[in-house]
Amino acid sequence: MHAKLRILAAATAVAAATISLQGLPQANAATESFAHAAYAGGTKITAVGTTISSDLTAESGVAGKAPAADTNKVASVRVAGLVQTGAVTTDASAVSSGIGFKTTAHSRTANVNLLNGLIKVAAVDTTSTAESNGTTPATGSSSTEFVGLTIAGKKYPINVPANTGINIPGVARVTINASQTATSGDSVVTQGAGLYVTLLKARNGVAAGAEIMLNPTYTLITPTSDTEGGHPLGGGGFGAYAFAHVGDEIEAETGKLGGKMLPPLGTNGVTQSNTTARINLPQLLTVKGIESTVTGISTPALSEATVTSKLADLKLFPTLTGGLITATAIGSTSHVRLDGGTPITEGTLQFINLRVAGKTIPVDVAPNTTINVAGLGKVVINEHKQVRAPGAAHGYQVIALNNTLATEKAGLPIGAEIEIGKSQAIVYG
Repeated sequence: MHAKLRILAAATAVAAATISLQGLPQANAATESFAHAAYAGGTKITAVGTTISSDLTAESGVAGKAPAADTNKVASVRVAGLVQTGAVTTDASAVSSGIGFKTTAHSRTANVNLLNGLIKVAAVDTTSTAESNGTTPATGSSSTEFVGLTIAGKKYPINVPANTGINIPGVARVTINASQTATSGDSVVTQGAGLYVTLLKARNGVAAGAEIMLNPTYTLITPTSDTEGGHPLGGGGFGAYAFAHVGDEIEAETGKLGGKMLPPLGTNGVTQSNTTARINLPQLLTVKGIESTVTGISTPALSEATVTSKLADLKLFPTLTGGLITATAIGSTSHVRLDGGTPITEGTLQFINLRVAGKTIPVDVAPNTTINVAGLGKVVINEHKQVRAPGAAHGYQVIALNNTLATEKAGLPIGAEIEIGKSQAIVYG
């Protein structure tokens, strides 16, 4: 028997509205258990009426009914003249507490420049926590510390009272140390952000009403009931990831760019996405946009997971002859379906104008096609991998491009891997 989690829709996205626990279940019997969710990002941007958006850059996230942890990082973020940052690191975790959990969502962003220097921060560190253990009252909190915060030329201290409001006349409304917590019985949800900025008038081609959240964090714990249901789901996708392993440790890493994870109980068939605007990692890659999506259904009759990852205008090693590997568009899709019949596990590669070392790749390129490129290393195009553990999991994974360096390049050592357009769908059970 599998648990069906009744979790707020907001548990899969950080919102800027007032949070509420109305309608969440309350523990009332020994058979009750607890579910959790925690998410953190470096920035989240929405420009209403335009194509500019950037969901939870450097996203970390966990969700489910068991302890879990996740981390992510990116070297920098830059979006349409609105936001420029240095390194972003995030982490999310859930640990057992009594019969429930303690969840933490944490984000740290360095060298922040918003609205062309109108708002600057040397470093901002935000943490949201929640705890519900089935014995003591549920609790939660969010807080932020700043180093070198200035708004319109005015300096602010390390600790600013929660939800401090600042107006930049005719330009923007700013909330510093945004923090909200709501509890109801054994349910608790918290939400935080270092800065929450709303434009009051059009700026740099962006309409009034555009919203910028710096260090958005979110945590949730709620009781759930065990009922008949489908199989748990898993997997996720991301646009690009470069890393180098030395033994069991990671020596170099970019973070999973444009990542999105599939919640264990699915999305009720609704597609959820993470869209990330232009990315520029000097000497390594440039991308004009990344979109990763997840769609999941978990019912007694059907358990299905679909994950996609797409990139626009990719240039890998862009300083080498205009890009050693280029594509107008490239991405992958992974799909797993269990409905009582034969399990379906499949995946596809999609691309437009893919070129590797000057060679045009045909649209019907076979799975796991390998090319050895002088001065670079091994490139696997359309890499497919099927994961089956009888009685435990059915999974499928596609990586549009998987590159292994045979020489030092762009600050990465020999043996470093660069994955582009990765999707993985899993149905457990």
